[in-house]
Amino acid sequence: MNFPVQQRGGSIVTLTLNPALDLFSSVETIEPWRKLGCDGPVMFPGGGGVNVARSVVALGGRARAVIALGGHVGRLLADSIDPRIGITRVDIAHPTRQNFCVTERASGQQFRFVHRGALMTAGEWARCLEATVDEAADATCVVISSSMPSGLPTEAIPTLIARLRAFDVPIIVDTSGPCLLQAIEAETTLVKPSVNEFCGVVGRELSGIDEYEAVARRLLEHGRCETLAISLGADGALFVPRNGTSFSVGAPPVHVAGTSGAGDALVAGMAVRLARGDSLADAARYGVAAGTAAVLKSGSDILHLDDVERLLELTSVRTL
Repeated sequence: MNFPVQQRGGSIVTLTLNPALDLFSSVETIEPWRKLGCDGPVMFPGGGGVNVARSVVALGGRARAVIALGGHVGRLLADSIDPRIGITRVDIAHPTRQNFCVTERASGQQFRFVHRGALMTAGEWARCLEATVDEAADATCVVISSSMPSGLPTEAIPTLIARLRAFDVPIIVDTSGPCLLQAIEAETTLVKPSVNEFCGVVGRELSGIDEYEAVARRLLEHGRCETLAISLGADGALFVPRNGTSFSVGAPPVHVAGTSGAGDALVAGMAVRLARGDSLADAARYGVAAGTAAVLKSGSDILHLDDVERLLELTSVRTL
C-alpha cells in the first residue's frame, strides 16, 4: 500500500533514544535445548517513540519521529518506518539493537527477548536534544518515550523538558528508572509509567489502586509534573492530576492477541487528544481505548481506528 509522505509542521513529535528493530516469529511449542523451527521472522521498527508515532498516524494524526540510529540495523529500521511518519535521524556510533518476540502457538503465550541497547556519548545526546528542540518549534505535542541508553548525562531529560517548556505544548514522558523520577520532578504535562515501572521507581511493591494513588500523590507533592498516569494492563489506567481529583478509566474486556505496543498506543491516543486541547478525562478515555485496540492485534501489527472508536464507547470513568 502506498501512503502520502508526512510533511513537516503541526506534528506530534516523538523522541526515541533507544530504538530497536523488532523481530516477530512463532513456533508450535517452546522447549529447551532443541532446535525449534520458527515462522518468519517479520520485522517492525520499534522503541517507545517510534511505536507512539506509528499509532498517532493510525489514529489520523501527524507524527515526526526523532530517532538515534546506528549501524546497518539502524538503516534497516529507518527504511521500515511508515512514510507517513516524518523522520529526523540522529546518527550515533553504537549499533541499533534488535529484539526478538516469539509466540508459542500451542499455548498462545508470547515471549519477549529484549537487548539493553546503545551506548550514547555526550556529543550524541547533545545532537538528539537540539534535534528535538528544533522539531518542537512546530509541534502540537512532544512525547519522550523509550528506555534510556547508557552514557546519557545525569540531567539529560530534565534539561530537555526545560527547553521544551518554551513552546507551550503538552510534554509526555514514558520511560523507566531514574529518568522516570526526574520526569515527575520536572515541569512535565504527563508521565505514564506502567505498574512495574511505578513500583520500580518507588523501590517497593505496591498493591491496589488506592495505594497507587496515595504514592502518586506523594510523588507529585515533591515534583512539578501535572499528571501521573499509571497503566494497569487489562484494568485500564489510573490518572492522578496534581490539582484535581484522581480517576481511573476501565478498559473494555477483549480477546488479547498480543500485548506489544499497548502502552505506546495509550500514550499516542492521549497525545492526539491533548494536542487538540481536549480535557484530561477525554484524553484518558481515548488513550485507554487506543491501548485496548492495540491488544486486538498480534505481533507489532498496528491498531485500527475503527476499533478505537468502537471501544471508546465502552470505556468507563470512575472517580476515586
